[in-house]
Amino acid sequence: MTFRERLARLNHLQQGRVFKIAASVAVVVLAIAAFLAYSVALNAPSSAAITLEDVEPLPEVAPAQNPGSTDPQPDGPPSATASVVDPSKQSKQETTLNATAKLVNEILAAKQDAAGVGATIVIATALALGVIWLGLGLTYLALGVLAAAVVWPLSLFPATRGPALMVGGVVLLSASFTVLMRLLGLLFSLPGATFAIAKNVLAEAVRMKISLVFIVLLIFGLAALPAILNAEQPLRYRVQSFLQYATAGSFWIIAVLVLTFAVASVCFEQRDKVIWQTMTKPVRHWQYVLGKWVGISGLALALMAVCGSAIFIFTEYLRDQKANGESAAYVTQAAKGVSDDRLVLETQVLVARRTATAEPPEIDEEQFAKNVEARVDAEMEMIAQLDDESAEIRAQKVQEIKKKIADGLRSSVQSQYRSIEPGSREVYIFSGLKAVRNTNLPLYLRYKVDAGSNPPDSIYTITFQFPNDYPFTQSIGLGQFHTIRLLPGVIDEDGVVAVQVINADFRNQRPNAETITFPPGGLEISYSAGSYRMNFLRVMAVLWVKLAFLAMLAITAATFLSFPVACLVSFVTFLSAEGSRFILSSLEMYATEDREGKMLIIPTIIAKVAQAVGGTFQVYGDLNPTTRLVEGRLLPWSSVFVGTTVLALATVLLFLIAWNVFRKRELAMYSGQ
Repeated sequence: MTFRERLARLNHLQQGRVFKIAASVAVVVLAIAAFLAYSVALNAPSSAAITLEDVEPLPEVAPAQNPGSTDPQPDGPPSATASVVDPSKQSKQETTLNATAKLVNEILAAKQDAAGVGATIVIATALALGVIWLGLGLTYLALGVLAAAVVWPLSLFPATRGPALMVGGVVLLSASFTVLMRLLGLLFSLPGATFAIAKNVLAEAVRMKISLVFIVLLIFGLAALPAILNAEQPLRYRVQSFLQYATAGSFWIIAVLVLTFAVASVCFEQRDKVIWQTMTKPVRHWQYVLGKWVGISGLALALMAVCGSAIFIFTEYLRDQKANGESAAYVTQAAKGVSDDRLVLETQVLVARRTATAEPPEIDEEQFAKNVEARVDAEMEMIAQLDDESAEIRAQKVQEIKKKIADGLRSSVQSQYRSIEPGSREVYIFSGLKAVRNTNLPLYLRYKVDAGSNPPDSIYTITFQFPNDYPFTQSIGLGQFHTIRLLPGVIDEDGVVAVQVINADFRNQRPNAETITFPPGGLEISYSAGSYRMNFLRVMAVLWVKLAFLAMLAITAATFLSFPVACLVSFVTFLSAEGSRFILSSLEMYATEDREGKMLIIPTIIAKVAQAVGGTFQVYGDLNPTTRLVEGRLLPWSSVFVGTTVLALATVLLFLIAWNVFRKRELAMYSGQ
């Protein structure tokens, strides 16, 4: 029997039903056995539990007894980020130590959490079953053995470990992508013109050079990223850097691929008259548009599934690496407690945190209305000059002036509330935190201070005062976010945290040079609302919804525009949508009036256009999934639902436009040439 005949027999074997069933059972049994063995190893008896004698208190602010009492106690010593515990109050000290021990134990319990490995096993098992039922079980097994024979020896040497891991990553990602594309091809084999066009789109994506380049770039880039991480950096920075570059990089590459490929697929078929062969068949116009969208969205789904799985698995791998201050993962050099690097990683990065902002200042609406009327009366001289206008126009202009003054006054009150003059103080109230009081996880006061033009060489000293606690100071740089860690005891029984901020060094009675301001979003308290894993899943889902919207956008543009013009429209829209948050935030500092209050025509036009663009894509930009994931902030289901609904409605609207355009065009008319 020749070698080719042996290969033919093996191929016939791997495509047989009996082999597929037996191999599937074997894979499932091995997966269950691996998960059980890992779980047993993790839950083996150990001395990892922390008792009161093993820990020192984490930085804490004393529990608030009187939220309204904000008078500092200058006779007491200042605290860095913690309250000074009175040794005579033994019960309070034990409570603090108890909370600290519980917090440390919860962090150390992440080492015994098998969810990450379990998810990895599920992903690997699903891919293996897909390979088996595609009739490629033995083929992929042989390729895997060959790749392991090349990668494993190279990974044993430090000089070749990076390239070896990159080669292994490229092989795994390529194999996973190939399997998903084959499975999508089987799914699109369903009867109907829509699925036939979608299946042809998948084949076109692999065949067309313009899409193949981006697919290869994505696979190689994602495989190379782990090798360029700096092992000398703290673990939390490595994890954040990987999540940032891997998630954002994957999305942007896939987005560029989706836009370019969608435009090319529709435009080139019209240019080359290939669409004649399609539209002369019993294919309706809406089926053609929908089929293109389903195929391109399926391609984006396959790429996002591969990238998301790879990012999740490597993040779990990084999580189990040694952090700064540890002799081994989750084991400090002192063999007790947790290191600062591990604490920040588990409570600020690999977590889904909710945020609470300071309550806005109370406004006396009656007095506010009087102030508005007073301002309007002051401008009546200008209104009085409108004698040649009708009474209706004059009344309309009076209302416009009143609204402008009211908006300006409210904005001024908010800005004044967030600003503190040198040596002065302001109290900020955070409410709705009653449920967090009973938890053992810390809270984080996150703030950013602006002063003047934020010179980079200026250091400001800010004093913070919590009720029933000594004031403490922090020296900070301007225009940067800073964090203070607090234990839940800072929350009073009503779920309120009162923070008094003093624009001075309270210890030396030395005020700062200029007024400090907390910009919008620059003062908030955050707390854990769950693991990052479900947050990660929601982020990947939202990113795919965005890609599906971009696919329909590009298809719609390509129905009536040439390739370069359709690309221009699609990319300008994409960049406008992605930059909508930046556009809207920039408008807050963009001046449309001179110092005398006169309107500047060109800046006003620019502001109106920017506001229209930012407002159009505000829901798209507010989702901001990648930033939320990297910063450990929760992407709630409510935001996912609202954003998905709006993008779905926009996609349907674009679909109707594309269908209407195609319906009115003679796509299959013979020209006689």
